Amino acid sequence: MTTTPRAFATEVANLARRHKGLGRVQAATTNGYTVLLTGIHGGRVEALVITDPDGHQFRRADGWQLSKTAEVAELLWHEMAKHKARAAERERQQALKSVSITAADLETGAKRATREYRLTPGQLAQVRSLAAQLASANAAPQTARE
Repeated sequence: MTTTPRAFATEVANLARRHKGLGRVQAATTNGYTVLLTGIHGGRVEALVITDPDGHQFRRADGWQLSKTAEVAELLWHEMAKHKARAAERERQQALKSVSITAADLETGAKRATREYRLTPGQLAQVRSLAAQLASANAAPQTARE
């Protein structure tokens, strides 16, 4: 099964070489990607469209020498990897909770500083627990003073 960018690129380049002169070829790679090569004439390839198993398409259509097909396929592989990483990060961000935390030193009258944080549900539970502990700790000395 092809999993590295270089192996994938080699598979696409071999497909282009095997079918040069046909003008257009579409095939599935060993790892489930669909590859469409068009304009394969005279040692040139005009376009490459790669569809990943999830249905996302990545394309390049500016024409290049047949011998450069592996480089182009590897470039598109890296674009696919970036796209997947961005999608995973967006998904991770959606699971986070936005919290504003204000820090202040009330005894010295220092300025308050509020910052926004994005926390996982577990982190949010820890912050709430710490806030409750701080609130009870701050309330105890005040009661003793009164």
